[in-house]
Amino acid sequence: MAHVHFSSAQRRLTGGVADVKVEAETVRELLCRLETMFPGIRAHLDQTSASAVAIDGDIIPDATYEPVPPGAEIHFITPLAGG
Repeated sequence: MAHVHFSSAQRRLTGGVADVKVEAETVRELLCRLETMFPGIRAHLDQTSASAVAIDGDIIPDATYEPVPPGAEIHFITPLAGG
């Protein structure tokens, strides 16, 4: 099972849940399972995390079909803005 961590901004969509364990073989499957658990989260993650997903500390752009190893630590990277 992958261990998915949510940022404080993402937690508003999880009812305050900071992390969950999810069984998934790809990031796409992971997103589908998260959507079942937290309706509406997939659209938010697709919009705000489109740039990258971190899997075991490796930041991977366009990770939709990236495999999720058993026991992986997953973070959806929210782009930063500023100047």
